[in-house]
Parts: sequence; C-alpha cells; structure tokens
Amino acid sequence: MADMSGEVPIRISDFYPEASAIIRKYESVNQSGKPHLTPYYDKLGNKWTVGFGRTLSKKQVENLSDDEIKKRYSITLDQAEDDLDNQVRSSINDVVKLKRMMPEGIEFSRGEIEALIPLIQNVGLTNVLKLKSGKPTKAITALKKGDKKEFARQLFDPEIGIVRAGGSPQKGLQIRRGEEGILYDKKASRGGRVERNPYNYEPRPI
Repeated sequence: MADMSGEVPIRISDFYPEASAIIRKYESVNQSGKPHLTPYYDKLGNKWTVGFGRTLSKKQVENLSDDEIKKRYSITLDQAEDDLDNQVRSSINDVVKLKRMMPEGIEFSRGEIEALIPLIQNVGLTNVLKLKSGKPTKAITALKKGDKKEFARQLFDPEIGIVRAGGSPQKGLQIRRGEEGILYDKKASRGGRVERNPYNYEPRPI
C-alpha cells in the first residue's frame, strides 16, 4: 500500500523476496498471493487462521461463534502486510538460533536462509528442534555436526521431511518442502531488496 507520497514503504519481507514469495503463495487465498483478510478455519491444522498464515490461539477464539471470530479478527491489507513482516522477522531470529548450533566457521548461505524462513514460518522452530518426546530431531543432530546437507534432507525430503499433518504425509506440504529445498540448494546470490507492486484489489470474504 502506497503512502500519501505515492511511495511503497520498505518492508523486511522485501529484503527476503524468495522466502516471502513462498509464504505469500502457500498462505494466501487459493495460492493467489492475496492474504486471508477474513479468518478461516484450517481443518488440517485445526486452527483459525488469518492473513498470511497467522494462527489464532484457542484463548483468542474461546466461546466465540464462527461469525464472531470472523468479525473480531478480520484485518486490512496493511495489517496483513505488517504481520507478514513480523513473521519473517521472527523466522530470521530463529535462523540465527540455528546458526549458533553449528560448529564455528560454518555459515548458512543466502539461499539456505531464504529457505529456512518460510519453513519456520510454517512449522515453527520447536518442530525443527525437537521431537514430541523432547529429544533433538535428526535434523538438529546433523546441524550440530556441521552437516548442512543431512540437515536439509531431514527438513525438506518428501518422505522423511516435515511433510506430515494429521498424522499423514500431505501432498501440499511435500510440494512446499520441495520448493523450499530447491531454494536451500540455490547458489549464493546478491539478495537484497526487490521492488514489488502493491496489491490493488478489494477485500473479499472466504
């Protein structure tokens, strides 16, 4: 959304364009790139969701009807963009936490960082770090050894990666992990901010 001067504000998501593109694609209305301005119930995730994948807590929706949830937590386009920035920023902070687990001298490349941002936005850092039993995942075990290749395989592989929801592998998650995996393996690029056009559409209900 342009300000009164006609300029589009600089956002942190603009500095991570490929990561943000994946989030915008998979967390939007019918993969259109348009955020859910009205909350919808994600049956697979068993949560109410709004914007670009922002989930509402059980406490937020407790004792509210579906219509009340939609009315109370509907958002504007600017709010959706602000929240996307917050999610990207949070994921970057989590990538820094992962980086600190690697042996000294080993770094994440630009492509690896951009791949990890949408992964963490989607599944949360806890699911990357540990199993339900509380034990470290195989991905983290590999990362602590400096084995970034095995770390990535444990995250993005269509069979053993983080592709399950409701106890079963999900085609949509397999496809998303595949795109993130390709980005992870991408050769280093200059990165940096890219220009994007502001959306120009009327909010619509789901």
